[in-house]
Amino acid sequence: MKIAVLIARILLGLLFVVFGINFFYPFLHMAQPPMSAKAQAFSGGLWGSGYFFQYMKVIEIVSGLAILVNRYTAFFLLILFPISVNIFLFHTILAPAGAPMGIGIIVIHLFLGIAYRKYYAGIFTAKPTI
Repeated sequence: MKIAVLIARILLGLLFVVFGINFFYPFLHMAQPPMSAKAQAFSGGLWGSGYFFQYMKVIEIVSGLAILVNRYTAFFLLILFPISVNIFLFHTILAPAGAPMGIGIIVIHLFLGIAYRKYYAGIFTAKPTI
């Protein structure tokens, strides 16, 4: 199990670091798959905000690096989870050509969430006391 968690952690961390850095310094030249009108509208809205993608990519890089070096891993997995869910939903609903990537990311993220579940016990306390 430790080896599987290590491999998943490194894979997820590398995905977020590489694609985050690629946003600022394009070194992966990939053809853009065809997107539906809804996918283009969604992306256009995020680009139109003027800050969203930059903010998200910085979070991806910082979180990915922390996951790679195994520091505050449970915390950064929690920070990245909404991004992973959006990647998954975008690629399965709006741009199905990228569905394998979205499914892969969410599966790895859920696997790591289960592996680190003991660190989330306090979050799921029904009636916290001080």
